[in-house]
Amino acid sequence: MADLSIIIISHNKPRFVKDAVQCVLDQTHPNWEGVLVDSGVLLNQGFFSGFNDPRLKIISSGETPELAQTKLMGTWCINKVLNSGQLTGELIMYLCDDDLLYPEAFESYWSFYRQHDRAPQAMYASQDIGLVGPDGKTQITGRRVADRPGGRSCKGRKLDCQVDYLQFCHTAKILDKFRETYHTTQYQSEDKRDAHHADGIFMEQIGALTKVYNIDKVLSMNRRTVQSANLEYSSSPLGRLLVTLRAKLRGARERLFSRRRY
Repeated sequence: MADLSIIIISHNKPRFVKDAVQCVLDQTHPNWEGVLVDSGVLLNQGFFSGFNDPRLKIISSGETPELAQTKLMGTWCINKVLNSGQLTGELIMYLCDDDLLYPEAFESYWSFYRQHDRAPQAMYASQDIGLVGPDGKTQITGRRVADRPGGRSCKGRKLDCQVDYLQFCHTAKILDKFRETYHTTQYQSEDKRDAHHADGIFMEQIGALTKVYNIDKVLSMNRRTVQSANLEYSSSPLGRLLVTLRAKLRGARERLFSRRRY
């Protein structure tokens, strides 16, 4: 049984995904397991053949172009793995193919969890924001700071659109309470109208169930690239905020029109 499980989502980003996998292999805490879910493009090319660590399992998502027309493929993959029974870790984390975890990330979450007698059911840590230029070099353009607890259950920090999924770590146990409370096994929204904040909705739902403890330590980097799926490529925090707000308003408008039609 692993201490920590991580789900890695890969969607044809050969320039970045090897860095993402390597950052998991470089973790200082050794007792982890990873499931990399690839859309099939890179896997079918033998792209991951050099990664032979037995802790890392690489599988095809099984997605189709038809499915992608109606579903958010990233969250569809996450839900599929969470419901597969493959994960054995007490803690669960997520990683996209263009982001990075710093080497002490697993160790920091696990130590915090153990030091607090396994009481924290959800945690988040500080994060760098990096912008990858055309030359492939990454410039740090900002930071998200985990300076106070989050979630509605403790009247803490708002999580949606303020905390990145890569900052977030939760127990496997809290998913039992999630299913009982929300009566669903679709943990993260697969609705394309939630494309820019499906992870934020999930974190808010977890935060309504339990206090989200803060670890004021920088443990990851959210990299903005020309291929990033969730937000437009922008060096401006205000620009990224406007993109998110437009997406949320668009989703709300589509839901309103859908209710009117029915």
